[in-house]
Amino acid sequence: MQLRDPSYEKHSYILTNMRINNFNNNIKANGFSLVELLLVLGIISIMASIVISSFTNAAQDSRNVVARQQQATLQSALNNWVAGQVGGFERPDPLNPNLVFHRSIAYVRNKYNYADNYWTESPSSSRASRSTLGKIGRLELISKYLDADSYQHFIQSSEGEYPDIILTQAMKKTGQYLTLSDWDQIQSAQAVTYPKVKLFP
Repeated sequence: MQLRDPSYEKHSYILTNMRINNFNNNIKANGFSLVELLLVLGIISIMASIVISSFTNAAQDSRNVVARQQQATLQSALNNWVAGQVGGFERPDPLNPNLVFHRSIAYVRNKYNYADNYWTESPSSSRASRSTLGKIGRLELISKYLDADSYQHFIQSSEGEYPDIILTQAMKKTGQYLTLSDWDQIQSAQAVTYPKVKLFP
């Protein structure tokens, strides 16, 4: 028979209590207070909002870049159309094949500015015969200088909108649009202007 030493039991009890106290102290030392937890959550939410807004800004910036590229595409097509039109002769009235005009800059400017009813040098005396062939707009005038997909995209995206604006899907998301503005006439004889494609806003 083995006898227990009373001092052993006392010693064991003290050790057990010390372990429990150390465990409780470690929990208190290693844990977070409510203030620390709220502070960390606040910092994480601020960082998350910064990251999310930077992604949103990047998407908006990329749409703006696409809109600028589409403006440049239209401007290039318009410049090429003007260069291809100036010079040579044109028979604008299919009902009067003997009517021939020299395609001067003034003639091409008027043709562009009055694209829906133009065929004569003087827009104030435009003839009805042009409108019987269908209304020809400025975008249609330069359509041969655009690739077919771009032209169809401009037409389909602009359908149902104001007739003087051109849209794409990217521009609809940014609230922007293009216009083929009037070709302004410069009074100086040396200055040669081109019509401008404008991006709003």
